[in-house]
Amino acid sequence: MNEKELIIKAQNSDISAMKKLADYYKEKTKLIPPDKLNDVIWMKDYRKRTQAPDIDEVDKKYKALAYKYYRMAAEAGDAESMTGVASFLYDAIGVERNQEEAYEWYRRGAKAGDPAAMRVTAYISEDEKDKFKWYKLSAELDKPGLNKQDSIKQTAINYACGRGTEKDIAKAEEWLAKLDKDDDNSARMEIAQITGESSWLEQAAESSPTAMIRMAEDFVLKNDFVTALNWYKKAARTTKKGAPNSPAIVAMSIIGDIYYIGEDGVDQDYEEAFKWYSRAAAQGYNMAKIKMTLMLYRGLGVKQDLQQAFKNFSEISWTQENFGPFSPFRFNSVARYYAAKMRENGEGCTADSVDTFERYRVAAGLERVQDYESPRRIPKAIYKVADAYFLGEGARQNFAKALNFYEKTLTKGDGRTPYHREAIKKVMWMYELGEGIPKDKVKAAEWRKKLNGSDEE
Repeated sequence: MNEKELIIKAQNSDISAMKKLADYYKEKTKLIPPDKLNDVIWMKDYRKRTQAPDIDEVDKKYKALAYKYYRMAAEAGDAESMTGVASFLYDAIGVERNQEEAYEWYRRGAKAGDPAAMRVTAYISEDEKDKFKWYKLSAELDKPGLNKQDSIKQTAINYACGRGTEKDIAKAEEWLAKLDKDDDNSARMEIAQITGESSWLEQAAESSPTAMIRMAEDFVLKNDFVTALNWYKKAARTTKKGAPNSPAIVAMSIIGDIYYIGEDGVDQDYEEAFKWYSRAAAQGYNMAKIKMTLMLYRGLGVKQDLQQAFKNFSEISWTQENFGPFSPFRFNSVARYYAAKMRENGEGCTADSVDTFERYRVAAGLERVQDYESPRRIPKAIYKVADAYFLGEGARQNFAKALNFYEKTLTKGDGRTPYHREAIKKVMWMYELGEGIPKDKVKAAEWRKKLNGSDEE
């Protein structure tokens, strides 16, 4: 059935035609290439924007039409369309954003029996009884192909914690039994967190590496590193290949940390630390690989191997893999710094001043290695870049740039390291002697005060 026929049917109160038209126009918005759409919508340059003035207008038109027909179907009583209207209102698709009206439509969709609307209504409700009611109703729905895992999980948690209903462990277990193993373990961990009852976490820890690590962390907080180590090792034994950031691999790296530091009740053991870092590194976990490589470089727990250390540092320097959820590029920068340092000193490789300079530039965060990367600046690398410009080693001598980077060095770090003092000295000398810049006795005196201040610290 073509578009015109559907429009005629929709005008004659055919709800099915309304929904088909809404879906059709919604899908049409996806046909515009995302790169072109983003360029047009977010382009601040009006001249560039007018090169393709029709793209965003067409997209707006289709979104508005999709909203129009979802609204028609919703007002005619279709539950799914009520949820569609709500999502369009909430996300400002084809209509101005209206959060309050969106919530009203979600609730209308929930009352009309739409599972998605029930879940959203439960989620946004501020009343615990109301939340429980909608999660339970959506969990009890019997529709083919309906994914009810989240609703079942929340119903179980509410029974176990007594939220919005009386606490009933037997009913909680009945609902937990309907979940797959991963969701069951996840629910038990959440119940443990809400209630503070460790028995729930222990149950999950029988098979979940994430729960095992949570158990270990609880013992770390109690300063019981012996028991914590046992739980970390249990998690490490669940490792599966092809998942470098899995809980099991992370556990291996943490075990390495405990042996490297030598926590209470656990003797410092560099050989064990190196072994566990190596195991995690072999699974593709680069946070462990950088720690293992630092031990190779220093000869801790293993025979020093500068060639392998340089190779590893170089590989990690350019990796596109994530090192963890919070500081994905911190260890790239560390690897880049050490690779530059080794190239400078000819450790495990041939010394090369030009390559050294380029490596320090990257470690200093002056170059973006990946499009998505927000570089972390290592202060000593910035100092090394300044030195290269000052001495003309690996880069053309440029005193103005040297001065700029020496000053940048002082904006990073805590200001009490030897290279901070060296940077202050060199800026002071440059002003005092007119080294590549005009002499300035006043500024030289100001930098001497800074040097004396750093000496006092």
